[in-house]
Amino acid sequence: MKLMNLLVAAAFVCLSATSNAATHNTRLQHRYDHDAQGRITTRTAYAWNGEDWQPALQWTYTYTATGYCVELSRWNHRQGRYEEPLSKVVYDFTPDKTAAYVSTYTRENPADSFRLTDSLLVAYPDKLPVSYIASNN
Repeated sequence: MKLMNLLVAAAFVCLSATSNAATHNTRLQHRYDHDAQGRITTRTAYAWNGEDWQPALQWTYTYTATGYCVELSRWNHRQGRYEEPLSKVVYDFTPDKTAAYVSTYTRENPADSFRLTDSLLVAYPDKLPVSYIASNN
């Protein structure tokens, strides 16, 4: 579960860095929704406009047998709804859950297909075999 929490935090950092709200120091309030298994399904950020909290961003989590995906959507004030996501991060765990392949995708507009923009392997040291850690120190 620690690995899952670490990667959820990583998803927040990756996706928040692209948001105007995060880069302009807007005060944000977050609300989390969970499924029956206690996993995050949505994380919604509200920005303070000086009078009240307005919807700003929403991260949607979907889970698979091998990992999960986080998509970021922005609130469209004129339309009164969240836009189609323009970025997402996909986490695919190795079968032994010692690491995950993390892939970031973006697109210019909702009609486009997502394109891979970055990929890396994230390992969780506490899950790696002691022999592996000793041989790499």
